[in-house]
Amino acid sequence: MSRTVPAFAVSLLCAALLSGCAQSPTGRNQMLLFSPQQMSQLGADSFSQMKQQEKVSKDAKTNAYVQCVTKAVTAQVPASYGISSWEVVVFDSKEVNAFALPGGKVGVYTGLLKVAQNQDQLATVIGHELTHVLAQHSNERLSRSQLADMGMAAANVALGSSEYGGATMAALGLGV
Repeated sequence: MSRTVPAFAVSLLCAALLSGCAQSPTGRNQMLLFSPQQMSQLGADSFSQMKQQEKVSKDAKTNAYVQCVTKAVTAQVPASYGISSWEVVVFDSKEVNAFALPGGKVGVYTGLLKVAQNQDQLATVIGHELTHVLAQHSNERLSRSQLADMGMAAANVALGSSEYGGATMAALGLGV
């Protein structure tokens, strides 16, 4: 029985590798195991949690400014990417950062507005974050993590209770 489990795991891994091949907008090969719908749902879930955990800015002027700049940037995203609307939230935080999540979710921290001195600088940061979504970097990272977990599980089964199993798994874990 122990021989069929690794064979099954290897078969599953090969099927995942073959079915998940894609190419980024820059032409780089990617491994994407999750559908755009799954990634959008994960992005929506994460964004919802963030809005509950982080302080959302109530400053009307700041929100209007960030919405205006973000709208100008997102208007340049081709419809072929499948994101018809973008939700933008300004988080009241000293953190100098912004982010974008799959499914058209954008967060901007007020700390960034102290560093980005004009709308062009803010647009540059937001555009950079949007490209992570458009290039499906979240899907790629999540897919790599899933494949690593599957590989570790298969190695654990293959090694079983061998004399060096624990040390081998520890070494594999470090490598992964």
